[in-house]
Amino acid sequence: MSKKVAFIALSMLLVLSGCLPGISNDDEEEGVGMEEEETDEEVEMEVSPEIPSLDHYYRSVLQDGEYVHGETRGYHTDIVYNRVDLERLEVGLQEIASQQFNQEDYFFREGQFIQRGELNQWLLRYREPTSDDEGNPLGLNPPLGEGDSFEQRERSNPRVLSSILEHNYMIENDNGQLQIGGIVIGLSMNSVYYFRERFEDGRYGPTLEENVPIETSLEEGQRIASIVLERLRSQERENGALENVPIIFAIYREMPRESLIPGHFLATATAPPGKEIGDWTTINERYYLFPSAEANEAQREDSEIFNQFKNDINRFFENFVGVVGEGYYQNDRLQKMKISIPITFYSKTEVIALTQHVADRVQQRFPEEVKIEVEVSSAKGQEALILKEPGRDPFVYVY
Repeated sequence: MSKKVAFIALSMLLVLSGCLPGISNDDEEEGVGMEEEETDEEVEMEVSPEIPSLDHYYRSVLQDGEYVHGETRGYHTDIVYNRVDLERLEVGLQEIASQQFNQEDYFFREGQFIQRGELNQWLLRYREPTSDDEGNPLGLNPPLGEGDSFEQRERSNPRVLSSILEHNYMIENDNGQLQIGGIVIGLSMNSVYYFRERFEDGRYGPTLEENVPIETSLEEGQRIASIVLERLRSQERENGALENVPIIFAIYREMPRESLIPGHFLATATAPPGKEIGDWTTINERYYLFPSAEANEAQREDSEIFNQFKNDINRFFENFVGVVGEGYYQNDRLQKMKISIPITFYSKTEVIALTQHVADRVQQRFPEEVKIEVEVSSAKGQEALILKEPGRDPFVYVY
């Protein structure tokens, strides 16, 4: 039985006349000596089509038909070591935003208010200015600790903040123009602080590490959020335009560098327009790798279900297949399982037969309320995709 999905594209064309906070025009920045007709030039703003999806993503703001990149584009890929952490941070911030900024009314834009050089200063350690050194009074990471050696000073007061990610949410005003309607700030915290000494001859010592307690991540994240709020709402930034904009903060804890699964959000809070940050709400979420000793200990029942599924798949082949799963939990309940099945490609008919078998085993083994995604791949690339939504039959696609 074939299934067809109809995609409906909805587009909006909004014209921006005047100044939109956070999107600067090169002509306006140069300013002096401009002819009047140059400054009256309009910037065309539009929103990307709405494509129905299971996750219902935000539509994105376009400028003259092009995607609006953030001021810190590419910066986070250099400082967040684990790609899965960065992906979870980016998507998770949109999930958190959707609780306050409705996807029907708000449109997504990458952050425009925190500048690249500014962010770099914020992520460094705080250093008190002296008569001989201008220091770094903007540093949000704690100053060096006490000790007789480089290792002791670093280890006694580790850097807690890894990165800051800004998202903007735009809304249409009464004049049909886009304006800033909300901001979400993700504070990505270290679970492990990695550091190494640089010697005078340019060589580096071995990489050292210091664990950061989860309580420290929470406490320091809340402290940093208050400082960032004050800086964003400063009169010097966009002439105080962000004073009356709600700003959501989310504290995220990264996993160690070698981890195959992402970290998780710890807490979130909102600073309403013109007010300080309100009460913090704890977020109880976690990822587990299947199979693993950690999953077996913390989620024994689900671990047993996955092992049975894994054995079902391996009985299909003559040779062992490494079935790996990534389980996402909220409030200690499994919400989603993403499974990877790498195979040695023999024939298309074998791939079809395997895919049918996997789809059947998904229905038989996993709880009905859990979302399941299975990718079958070979050295040639992806071979098949199986999607199982709660309460629905699996969707199967063979490439």
